Amino acid sequence: MEQAKTKKRQFWLGISVSLLCLAAIFFLIDPSEIWTALKTADYRFVLLSASGIVSFMLVRAVRWRFMLNNDIPYARVFHIQSIGYMLSMLLPFRLGDVARAVLIGNVPPVTISRGLSTMVVERLLDMLFFVTLLPFTLAAVATLPAWMQTFSRFSGFIALIGILVLIIAANRRAWVLRVTTAVFNKIPFLDTATWTRRVDDLLAGLDTLTRPRDGFILVLLSILVWLPILLAYYAGLRAVGLHPSAAMTGFTVAAAAFSVAAPSSPGQVGVFHAGVIAALQLLGQPEVAAASFAFGYHALNMIVMVVLGLIGLAATGEAMGHVISSTQQFMSKKEDGNDEQRSDLA
Repeated sequence: MEQAKTKKRQFWLGISVSLLCLAAIFFLIDPSEIWTALKTADYRFVLLSASGIVSFMLVRAVRWRFMLNNDIPYARVFHIQSIGYMLSMLLPFRLGDVARAVLIGNVPPVTISRGLSTMVVERLLDMLFFVTLLPFTLAAVATLPAWMQTFSRFSGFIALIGILVLIIAANRRAWVLRVTTAVFNKIPFLDTATWTRRVDDLLAGLDTLTRPRDGFILVLLSILVWLPILLAYYAGLRAVGLHPSAAMTGFTVAAAAFSVAAPSSPGQVGVFHAGVIAALQLLGQPEVAAASFAFGYHALNMIVMVVLGLIGLAATGEAMGHVISSTQQFMSKKEDGNDEQRSDLA
């Protein structure tokens, strides 16, 4: 019951944040000007931007399959990934990530827990990429305060340290589990077995980092994954009449990635637009062009993800209703298990 109340609060918080962001944007920028700019966009660049998004999904599926030890055919991995991304665009709480784990966990020899561990590792690798990328884009932001530039460069250094820690943890799995078990045992309100299992699942997802060649391939794939998105953003910015540099494009991508971490409605409506517009205005770009890019790119991204997701459903023979219900059932069982553990501790 408490979990349901918490989720309800999170849902309405996200909706509120999205609406506030949109209200602020439309208060400062006339929506009719945004619409006019979108109607005059260069659709050759829009097509190039769409191809970048599709390429991103293709390469991301290569990385995910590699993290699963290539145990599943590529087409299956790609279609399941597409279904998950579509659901994340349409449903709250990033349900698509859990749906991906449930769907891939029904394809032997992969299990749901193994699928979930790769979700966590994917997020970590993506975060580390953006934290590392950000300092290299600062040349495009002459107006950025000195303290912010210092912090950004420091965060890049921390990201490199984080990558090193992940590599060490993956190669010293037994030692890490002993240390975390000892730490969890000293925290009365934590269930040691549950949290130790979660750490173990995470380390299992890092298995490729235990082999130098595979670790190098995973890092390389994590860089290659985001190159098509940099192309998609560059083309999208050109479509609305802007002339982005490489640094400007990278800064906008990084700003968008960090902005969508905020609570929002499904599809990161509002927070994505606010983050991108703020980044482009910080770079001295016209507000109408910045807003038209934000709304145009977001709409294009959603269309591409939904189309790929529908193709994925058709290719795998899955029904959207069944995928959603099975994912919700899995989450309910997980929450019920956590409630039981809390009751035992009480």
